[in-house]
Amino acid sequence: IQTAAAAAAAAAAGGVAPALAGGDTFNRMSGVLEPFTDVQKGFKLYKPVAWNQFEADPGVYDMKWVDLIEPFETVQVSTSPVSTATSISALGELDEVGAKFAKSRDAQLVSSKSRDADGSLAYTFELKGDAYHEYLLLTINRGKLYRLSTVASNKRWSKREEMYKNVVLSFVPKGF
Repeated sequence: IQTAAAAAAAAAAGGVAPALAGGDTFNRMSGVLEPFTDVQKGFKLYKPVAWNQFEADPGVYDMKWVDLIEPFETVQVSTSPVSTATSISALGELDEVGAKFAKSRDAQLVSSKSRDADGSLAYTFELKGDAYHEYLLLTINRGKLYRLSTVASNKRWSKREEMYKNVVLSFVPKGF
């Protein structure tokens, strides 16, 4: 979890204050990622440059980016209303929530981390299935459950892992 000084420095640098409890910090990757803000849905992140962008398939996603060459490689954000929970911790402990998601996807839970996403607790899971690898971020803010999913095939995961990690680290569930 980041210190107040690090949060203040990151806020001064554009409001992205990401750090996972393992010491991971956000990197724009020399222009591979560019900022994206959805004021209406209330989130911002850094998205892959030059990927196809798709807006809103109701009930499936709010925003989705797809690699032009490898269409299985996606970054997807979805939201759903929550009436009582104000924090992702209401779903349970980090590792137990990760285990539930892994089981529901017939995948192995590789890692679980938590971080403060500009005042909202965020859980991040790395999942590995038979054919795919995924980073999944979950957080709750202002009556919405946010779900950020970044997926690549197992074969291409080593080429996408660093970029996806930075997309996840950049995610902030705030209206602007």
